[in-house]
Amino acid sequence: MKINEETKVRNQGEISLITTIPKTYVKALKIESGDTLEWILDTETERLELNIIRS
Repeated sequence: MKINEETKVRNQGEISLITTIPKTYVKALKIESGDTLEWILDTETERLELNIIRS
């Protein structure tokens, strides 16, 4: 199954940005408070992979 969502990105201070995880993903992936997201960026393809590390 493929789920597509879009979220806005906004400034958080001078050196970082912030976004939210869509509720659809939170429910489908059973993401809970305390879980960690590992961000893997491929700069050649400009693709971002997120891995969920359960607490």
